[in-house]
Amino acid sequence: MKRLRLGAALHFIIAIGHLGCLFALDETFDAYGIKDVMHNMVFGHVWILYALTIGLALAFTLAGFYALSATGDIRRLPLTRTAIIVIIILYSLRALVGGWACAIDFNWLRFISSVIPAFLVWCYYPGLNIYRLGNIKLV
Repeated sequence: MKRLRLGAALHFIIAIGHLGCLFALDETFDAYGIKDVMHNMVFGHVWILYALTIGLALAFTLAGFYALSATGDIRRLPLTRTAIIVIIILYSLRALVGGWACAIDFNWLRFISSVIPAFLVWCYYPGLNIYRLGNIKLV
């Protein structure tokens, strides 16, 4: 349960970080080397980048709430186990892609951005055992 709580706290910190990046969005994209890609993706409609960043912050917050739901700290959210599985799969893929990118062209920002998703997988993994048999907690 402590790992799930740690995962929730990390998600809330990541969400706050994304909201903080709204004040320097171009500089953040530039630091990651994706400024041109992001601007091309939205066809010059820069407001979409801000909306996507806010959407990501909300998604990270929701992932944190699902971790707290799995621990029983808050009321159980619908599809908690399914959400935990999806979170683990998405972060596993993110860690693998990030690791592959580091192998091709290493930099510390890319490395840290790949280790954090792997760590979140480790945090959320105990959530797979929760609610396996309906309302009976196995953990």
